[in-house]
Amino acid sequence: MACGLDSLGLEIHIFAIPGSQPTPNGFLHYVPECTLDNYWIYEQALIKFYKNMLKDEDFVWHDFCHTHIIHDYIYWNHKSNVISTPWGVFIQRPFYRNHLVTWSRFQRGLAVQQGFPTSTRYVHGGTNTEQFSPDPDKPYEKDGYFLFCARMHPDKQPDLFLHLAEMFPSEQFVLAGSFGKHATPDHAYYGKIYAEMAQKLSNVKIERDPTKQKQIELYRRAKAVIHPSRSECFGLVIVESLATGTPVITSNEGAFPEIIIEGKTGFLASTIEQYVNAIKNVDVLSPEACRKDAETRWNRRRVAEQYKQIYEDVLKGEVF
Repeated sequence: MACGLDSLGLEIHIFAIPGSQPTPNGFLHYVPECTLDNYWIYEQALIKFYKNMLKDEDFVWHDFCHTHIIHDYIYWNHKSNVISTPWGVFIQRPFYRNHLVTWSRFQRGLAVQQGFPTSTRYVHGGTNTEQFSPDPDKPYEKDGYFLFCARMHPDKQPDLFLHLAEMFPSEQFVLAGSFGKHATPDHAYYGKIYAEMAQKLSNVKIERDPTKQKQIELYRRAKAVIHPSRSECFGLVIVESLATGTPVITSNEGAFPEIIIEGKTGFLASTIEQYVNAIKNVDVLSPEACRKDAETRWNRRRVAEQYKQIYEDVLKGEVF
């Protein structure tokens, strides 16, 4: 999204840990990786920068991250220009007082249930459709395996994926995700469990901690991505897969029904029987339709343009 906003001519400042990349014309401010031991250093770096920006009336602070540790400070010092986009299905009212923008209609519904106004806005996420794209040399050529690509955590249900692999011994399955190299302790713990389960199945290959480029290659060559994750506020894995021309079989929960075009770019499933039928009928799905849908609905420029409009509305004094 930041790159998309950058391409629209906005001045972008990003706070990120060392090793991150700036947008082409933006500014990158390095801060230490936030942990329970050093969060105060991270917080002070952001506050120092924010104080320097308070005089700029055209400045909008978009709290677009997992941690939100200084949102209250910013809110109380410069209320009108704070926008919050929380990641996850839990939105606690005290931390997001104004200008809440959610990832989906599903997440907005959760926010309304917790007391936010019905005027709360949402902007579907997107991806870099230039980076996540079909193989330029062999577009839409598949290797015939089903792919799981996500965190190794029960919420993502890799055990369901492995159960489906066991039910289809003649099909090939690839289990890819965070197993330990760059994983948090809980992901490493669960990764060990799921790896042991996968090693018992001869038709399952494990891809440990794939790089971004490796993920793209896995997406491109898969017959379909199986993403049985429980309720999510969006579904980045799904739009990344669609962008490479690979359909998705996913759970009928959370925001996923807002993304998948049933029977065209994927299938939605609520039961094992529906997952089984989806696997059996995956060939009716169109890789070309997946790519076209991603280019039309899930490109990052669309996301940037929608957020640019929201920023302009906030600067005009609109409250939502």
